[in-house]
Amino acid sequence: GTGKKMYGTCLTLWEPYKIPGRKKKPGNDADEESTHHDVFLPKCVVLLSTYPYLMAFREYLTQLNRLSKIGEMTLPIERYITNICCEVPAPPPGSFEVQTTILDSIIKIWSPPHNQPIAWVSLPFSHLFECLDVDNIILVWHCLVLERQVLLTSTQMSILTTCSEILLSMLFPMRWSHA
Repeated sequence: GTGKKMYGTCLTLWEPYKIPGRKKKPGNDADEESTHHDVFLPKCVVLLSTYPYLMAFREYLTQLNRLSKIGEMTLPIERYITNICCEVPAPPPGSFEVQTTILDSIIKIWSPPHNQPIAWVSLPFSHLFECLDVDNIILVWHCLVLERQVLLTSTQMSILTTCSEILLSMLFPMRWSHA
């Protein structure tokens, strides 16, 4: 690797799948009839980027999933993900906003000026305050300021990255050396 920080946004989808099987007919051990079991298998759609637009990317993946379910997609879902990763330009710091619309959702990506961390404009601070009380937020911030290692755990994996990025942004203009 290049040592560059990467951000990942993941959306888990559950797709139906039929498992073929055979079942013996009652009263006749020699005859079998074909049967199937309906199961749901997980499929993860992941978007990796060097830009921390976590909420915008999650909304984008969610809307792509909705679009695929209503049958409006003319291309494979991977092509749409490639489009936002490779063909939609990242905005320069502090000047432009990139906006795209999918279904009824407007997704905006804006890069703040260099003197402001990106989390201040793109991450919902409410997630952190819903997970931790003020005393624990101050305790974690104190540990980060003292450059101690911090381990975050949660039963909801989807909020770990968001909360950790918010905590790191609270250090601005300082940086945590372990990040």
